[in-house]
Amino acid sequence: MDVMHPYRHSEVIPEVKGVQAFPPVFFNNNPMKRKEKIMGLDIYLSKKIFIGAMYISRGITGSVSLFSRGKKIPVRLERLAYVIEDIYHGRKTHWLLHWLEIELPESLGNAEEQEISVSLMDRLHQACVEVLVHRKMTDFREVCKEKLYCSLKPDISEDDLNCFLDEVDELAKATDSSEKTDDAVFFVSASW
Repeated sequence: MDVMHPYRHSEVIPEVKGVQAFPPVFFNNNPMKRKEKIMGLDIYLSKKIFIGAMYISRGITGSVSLFSRGKKIPVRLERLAYVIEDIYHGRKTHWLLHWLEIELPESLGNAEEQEISVSLMDRLHQACVEVLVHRKMTDFREVCKEKLYCSLKPDISEDDLNCFLDEVDELAKATDSSEKTDDAVFFVSASW
């Protein structure tokens, strides 16, 4: 039985209600223009690891067994050069997209892969950690605005807030120093 992450690998990815970009640059007052501006954009934060299994000197051993809908996908280890993990996926007006537009403005305009520096990944990780640390404190909303550039609506439901915090926690884990190796490169890409 396949287990799917509720926000990844599905055709419809739910938005987190009650969370919006701050300032709200994604939202145009004209509904027709707003639809054109945000329609169809997905953003991926990925980690590409060079394994170089085709080089005997790397000492990579083992086997790869992948299946899709019960059918085996033929993959030969000795041909693998890279492994790419999508460590985070957001849609359209997602708060991460807005954070990246501010921190790395050139990365999202052309829908091409853009490498992310280690220092930017560290800033993203630290921002997520600070939001999680402040979740029970009175300055929580201000920390969200300052660190992740997102504003939490005053009437956000407990479920929506927990969903947002789960996303922040997932991203904090994905950008942790344990994920960074000498052979790993992080990049962001957008697709329409």
